[in-house]
Amino acid sequence: MKLGLGPLRQLRHLGRYREILRVLIKYGFAQVLDQLRLFGLRERIFTRRRKAEELMPRKVEARLRMALTELGPAFIKLGQLLSTRPDLLPPSYIEELSRLQDRVPPFPSEQVEAILASELSAAPETRFARFNSEPLAAASIGQVHRALLHTGEEVVVKIKRPGVDDMIKRDLDILTDLASFVDRSTNLGPVYQFSQIAEEMKQILLRELDYSIEARHAQRFRHNFAGEKRVYMPRVFWENTTRNVLTLEYCEGVNLNRYLQHPLPQPPPEEVAEILADAFFKQVFVDGFFHGDPHPGNIAVLPDGRLFFMDFGSAGYISETVREKFVAIARALHSADPATVVDELLGFAFVPPAINRMALIRDVDELLEQYFELPLQNIVISEAIRKLMQIAVKHRLRFPHEFILLAKAMMTLEGTVSRLDPEFNLAAAAEKYAPELRRRQLRMELRRLWGALRGYRRLLEEFPGHAEELLRASAAGEFKIKVELPQVDPVLNTVKNMVNRISFSIVLAGLIIALSQNLKLGHISWLEKFHFAEIVLIGAICAGIYWLISIFRSGRM
Repeated sequence: MKLGLGPLRQLRHLGRYREILRVLIKYGFAQVLDQLRLFGLRERIFTRRRKAEELMPRKVEARLRMALTELGPAFIKLGQLLSTRPDLLPPSYIEELSRLQDRVPPFPSEQVEAILASELSAAPETRFARFNSEPLAAASIGQVHRALLHTGEEVVVKIKRPGVDDMIKRDLDILTDLASFVDRSTNLGPVYQFSQIAEEMKQILLRELDYSIEARHAQRFRHNFAGEKRVYMPRVFWENTTRNVLTLEYCEGVNLNRYLQHPLPQPPPEEVAEILADAFFKQVFVDGFFHGDPHPGNIAVLPDGRLFFMDFGSAGYISETVREKFVAIARALHSADPATVVDELLGFAFVPPAINRMALIRDVDELLEQYFELPLQNIVISEAIRKLMQIAVKHRLRFPHEFILLAKAMMTLEGTVSRLDPEFNLAAAAEKYAPELRRRQLRMELRRLWGALRGYRRLLEEFPGHAEELLRASAAGEFKIKVELPQVDPVLNTVKNMVNRISFSIVLAGLIIALSQNLKLGHISWLEKFHFAEIVLIGAICAGIYWLISIFRSGRM
């Protein structure tokens, strides 16, 4: 496997490269590696392929999930991230990767105590009046314990697994190198830009390794909901929080998973659905900061009827610009304007080098036809988002992570709300925030107008000076216009290479023919004495053979 990137780092990770290769071949991905030029002659000789009948199950999606599971934490997290990217993978892969389980055996209590002592610079008993050594849950990155502070507050303590940082960073380096190699060496690279995808996912995973970032997320949610009477966010105990340890307030309540199985009389499910939807839309449309994974396992119902949110590792920011585009897309969808929908999508999505805008508009128009004159209460948001993502996959559009996270969170929310109250309509609930969105959009348009006016004012002030400079340069004969055609350079380079090859081939062929004729028809004494013609002829033939081999290897014959 010759990547041509960071040779020292690759030598250091050579064992891991071999392990990744072994696992992928084990689950039947040798052909894929071959197509990506990662499976050469050496691997064919020294790596045993499994027989087709040994590959169980037969579905490639299931085999991919099993391979990622066997490769460890970084690849499990990568699969979980990919399961949220319907703009990158087809639905069958999304469904299979969403089943990835991140459950591993807990690490020993001795290591827990050692980590706490190291991170908090004190013995655990000095920070906690009681610490339950049996974890509530254990995952590949960390595990969660209940504890009691000396001040009497019940808390949960999240502790990172020892050595997981180095393990995940190593695998992320390898994935980045592989993505860069595929970009350079295959035709898929310029279309999908795997390096950018890998770098984006690398940054997301690295943020998950820093518990202080999750603590800041929790604190921001608590600040945003400080005045809300129906939602409660946990308090962060900063004195017991570091990059590797997170301490949050614990509240006793009924997990929403259990509530869905056995609803409480107070609050009734219909009210819980309303509170949950209202809390989410406030996060999106008012705060611009939302919980990225509002599934029932991360929400509890407190005894006083308030909703309690947990696990803030996944959170998304929505800038005013993205929010404005999101609203513009929603309006265009509602008014059945496919051209505007496409223009807004192309405004913030990654667009491949060649895209058929008219074909994209036709596909969006077909989607809108399914919702034409359909009452708002009959629109299923998750279904509309899923179909929009299928169109994006078809045209190879790639959206920013925050947009995908928002779409996934909204689909998760709709699924949860529909289980609480089958008659509840999420689209209708969002209408409550329409006036606020219109006010925000008006303020943004006014700010844009004011900014444009200031720009025109500066332009008017600077125009006389620039005009004078242009006139002086023109009068002095120093006025130059520089024209660059970046699309022409690759063509010129290709033509130059072709001309060089043709010229070399003609000269080489002429040399071989001339020397052959000399040897056949002429008897020149000094040539016979030094055998010079034979040497040159053999050298020319060798050069010709080498040249042919290089052409075949380059794939440009």
